[in-house]
Amino acid sequence: MGALMLALATAAFAEQPQYGGHLRIAYTNEPMSLDAVLGRSGGDAYYWRQIFDQLVDADPDLTPRPATSLATSWKISEAPHAITFELRQGVRFHDGTPFNGESVKFNVERILDPATMATPRASMTVIDSVDVLGEHRVRLNLKRPWGAGLNMLADRGGVMNSPGAVRELGRDYGWNPSGTGPFRVAGVVTGTAVHLVRNDDYWGVDEAGNRLPYLDEVTIRVIRDETVLVSALRTGEIDVAYLPYKDVSTFRRDRRFRIETMPGGSIAHVFAFNVAMAPLDDPRLRRAVMHAIDPRAINTAIYFDNAILADSGMWPVGAWAHEPSTARPAYDPERSRQLLREAGKPDGFEFTAATNNNALHIPAAEIVRAMLRRVGITMDIEVLNAGVATERFFHGRQYPLYMTGWSRYPEPDWLASLAFKSDGYYNAANLPRPDIDALVERGASFYDLASRKRVYLELNDLVLRETWFVPLIYGVNYAAAPLRVRNLDRLMGWDGKMNLREIWIAGEDSPP
Repeated sequence: MGALMLALATAAFAEQPQYGGHLRIAYTNEPMSLDAVLGRSGGDAYYWRQIFDQLVDADPDLTPRPATSLATSWKISEAPHAITFELRQGVRFHDGTPFNGESVKFNVERILDPATMATPRASMTVIDSVDVLGEHRVRLNLKRPWGAGLNMLADRGGVMNSPGAVRELGRDYGWNPSGTGPFRVAGVVTGTAVHLVRNDDYWGVDEAGNRLPYLDEVTIRVIRDETVLVSALRTGEIDVAYLPYKDVSTFRRDRRFRIETMPGGSIAHVFAFNVAMAPLDDPRLRRAVMHAIDPRAINTAIYFDNAILADSGMWPVGAWAHEPSTARPAYDPERSRQLLREAGKPDGFEFTAATNNNALHIPAAEIVRAMLRRVGITMDIEVLNAGVATERFFHGRQYPLYMTGWSRYPEPDWLASLAFKSDGYYNAANLPRPDIDALVERGASFYDLASRKRVYLELNDLVLRETWFVPLIYGVNYAAAPLRVRNLDRLMGWDGKMNLREIWIAGEDSPP
């Protein structure tokens, strides 16, 4: 009886969300596009996740969540292979047009069309065709089993755009998108800010049945300078920010702020190699580079030991496919020199690497350059805007090495399809590798996680042995906000990106 009374009392005095308010957020990178299908940067999701819903939504552990999905239920068939979706009724895009089966067909076929050059295409080619079975019923016909399907449809592949707006606006759609999400775009100042306003017709509700979102307005400001960002957070110029690693300890001691963390929220620093471009087309030279690098020193100097040393490949801690791997090259300068001799480069070699203008990647690149110099390797560095660097490395194939960061993708097929498959967007070499392609397809085909994980561990070790993508540091997301910003624990979704539909701002007379 006492426990029941306590539960009732807690419910009675539970804080009720307050509607209204303007939330100001700082982020270090501007979006490449607000069209989730065409955006090439993982950071774009900080913007487009506020504008769109996906066909399938998921909890942080990637458990599908029909209550917050555009599909209210689904059935997976194996003879023939298909997924049939029942769609949510009464949903409208921001332009007023209805969401229905034809919308799903349009969006999936848009991704599959090679002319679109859609970022998630490589992970969606398992779909053979789309049948509209009714106004709110649709079937994806598959070429083979697709165990990764629901998870892939919880990301870019499942984002639903207004067909009419896409057709009408053409190239301009990327900055004037029309989704079904909690906020719609009110204005974009290139390189400066994206302004969002509440979608008054949003279909979503919270656990108590209250209409979402709570906020009236959101402004996401681009603040690249970390010192400026932290100052703006402290002075109240902005309300929410992902903290620079150097400031985590200070904010933890400041009782005016709340901090939420996500270990493995990103791959903070990774070496991506173009394995087809000289001189790093020689795997011995790629490993010579990696054996010369001390990740622990970088974690201390750049991340203030607030990040995590990578112990495996591209699936970080917290992802279900993560396991420590002995295949990754460890810090061993003498082994680096030995590999140089074996490759016929006893005096070292020279190459140019790209990095983006992230405040951490630039000084980290300088540390890497100094470490390589100790074993006789000379690395020149070109610092580029993140979008330009991504395009030049993965499509322009202008550099043998790109030192960058990577978003958290707990569903391993997302990265495997896009980075490891021969035709993947993030495969800079695009060399035919039927062995890797077969592993990628096998990993996505099983419907039980244990079978899938065995395949991904094999794939992970293969990529590490070939020194193709080698993470140095796994990131930790530290989101900070003053106490008046409520539900901060719901800010980060399964990929570590912001989701603002349940964030609200308490009034000045509210308890902290």
